[in-house]
Amino acid sequence: MWLIVCLALLFSGSTANAAGLGEPIELFDTDKQRVVASFENTAGFQEEAQQILQSVSGRVLEFNPSLDSAMIVKIPLVPPKPIKLKSAKLDAMIAEMFVIMPKKGERRPWLILHTKEYETVVVEFTEKVDHLREQVKLR
Repeated sequence: MWLIVCLALLFSGSTANAAGLGEPIELFDTDKQRVVASFENTAGFQEEAQQILQSVSGRVLEFNPSLDSAMIVKIPLVPPKPIKLKSAKLDAMIAEMFVIMPKKGERRPWLILHTKEYETVVVEFTEKVDHLREQVKLR
């Protein structure tokens, strides 16, 4: 859990992006332990984030999912988006999401969500990340 908190602190130093929709999109490489690219927070990113949120299937059941060797996309949501999932007892407004995409291995991508109430939720989703990978130039 402390890794998730550290990750949130790493990304929290962002500056506002006057040209786009609030804070920029950031791409973080866990191997390099730094933000490797920033992108304007466009409507395209917001639409992709909404599709991913709509495909949330439940909470991550692993006690501490690995952040090793992964690319993480931080997407601030403008405005915050609602998520409701009865099976996971989840009903919140999401202010920002982190899409965790392991570089190798069997683990599917997963999400770290920050709510408007400053809670952190770790969830699985079913949406493919191919388009998001293209948007952040990982393909």
